[in-house]
Amino acid sequence: MKFEDVFGLEDLKQKLVSNVRQDRLAHAQLFLGPEGSGNLAMALALTQLIYCQNPQENDSCGVCSSCVKNQKLVHPDVHFTYPTVGAREKSTTFIENWREILEIHPYFNTTDWLNNIAKNENKNPNITKEETRDVLSKLALKPFEGEAKTLIIWMPEYLDKVGNALLKFIEEPPHKTYIFLVANNFDALLTTITSRTQLVKIPSYTAEDVSTYLGSKYNLESNRAESIGFLSEGNLNSAINLVESVENNYAEIFRNWMLSCYKNDLNGVSQITDEVAKFGRNQIQVFLTNGLKILRESLLYSTIADYDVKFEDEYKQFIMKFSKTLSAQNIESSYSKINDAIYHVQRNANAKITLFNLSLALHKNFIRN
Repeated sequence: MKFEDVFGLEDLKQKLVSNVRQDRLAHAQLFLGPEGSGNLAMALALTQLIYCQNPQENDSCGVCSSCVKNQKLVHPDVHFTYPTVGAREKSTTFIENWREILEIHPYFNTTDWLNNIAKNENKNPNITKEETRDVLSKLALKPFEGEAKTLIIWMPEYLDKVGNALLKFIEEPPHKTYIFLVANNFDALLTTITSRTQLVKIPSYTAEDVSTYLGSKYNLESNRAESIGFLSEGNLNSAINLVESVENNYAEIFRNWMLSCYKNDLNGVSQITDEVAKFGRNQIQVFLTNGLKILRESLLYSTIADYDVKFEDEYKQFIMKFSKTLSAQNIESSYSKINDAIYHVQRNANAKITLFNLSLALHKNFIRN
């Protein structure tokens, strides 16, 4: 990946390029950014520049053999560590999955990743002791090509205490060895590791940034791009999922679901929840998250005078009517119950049962209004 392929963040790109050109690049860096930011993309672009055989003024060339290998994620001196499932699994077992998901886009989250690799969804993700041993043995060897070796650790929050095995290596790595940690949550990281890395803060994208990205990548109409940009709250992964949810008509399904809950139409509720349960765990979360955004807009419309609903025109009327059906208190209660359902779906609860029980709870909110 070239820097030009990373959306936005121009000042940070220039700083990293300058560090490489002046040979001032820290050997251990923590790319810290919220979910849906460009932290992984930035680490990948920096890695490609390090190995580029014909670097340009502000980027890697993208065409030399090293760049081609990095773009295909097959460079022999670049290694990846990420959460896996199974007590003794290593990242190399899932390298094809890793290449596959990165080919789509580098803004995915752990839920996307685990859906891609998990044969048994009841297993919790982790970075195993075997993985750290494997990584240390690889990085102790001389480079196969060029002068440097690089390890990219995605979501080091899952290292837990086994991460302490990397401490000495991070503090005193072999010559020309780089370790890039890509994380979302600073508080979940081992302090013994964060204290040994140079922090590179990756900011959230703005709603305007996301709108621009969606308009360019998906050729969306400006009003749709602006709506999704606002609803995604700067999370590019969420925005991409929302584009897909719009294509899948998730907002319409949610509207029909709410109407069935309001009428206490159990047959309609059953049909809709059965349909949604077939989406798969990740898309169920997208569907419910999209519903949360509808509820939020309903709450804002009901409490703020002359509030302009940030949804497409075809759903504005529903949101405006919906906001009059529930009180602010009951909208907040519904919001909380849907959040709880997302939590249970993330933890492998039965989707059909979770959604149907949620429907009954939402109906109670209607009748208590």
